[in-house]
Amino acid sequence: MGQITIEIPQKMNRKYRIVSESSAKEVLAELEKLLKKENKIDDEEILGLWADRSETVEEIAEKLRESSNNRNLKK
Repeated sequence: MGQITIEIPQKMNRKYRIVSESSAKEVLAELEKLLKKENKIDDEEILGLWADRSETVEEIAEKLRESSNNRNLKK
């Protein structure tokens, strides 16, 4: 027997037992699908981060490059 721990953003504590190996494989496959779907970031989410910025694209790019260069110098 194996165990899987799933953390969710809700206050609950439940245990389930799956006896059938084929059912267990099916549940695992569904979990994998959910994880892949949830971990994908779509364009809207990325663009939303930059939507209400007063800086130009060039100014933002310069700040990002500067920050990255400073991190590399500290190593």
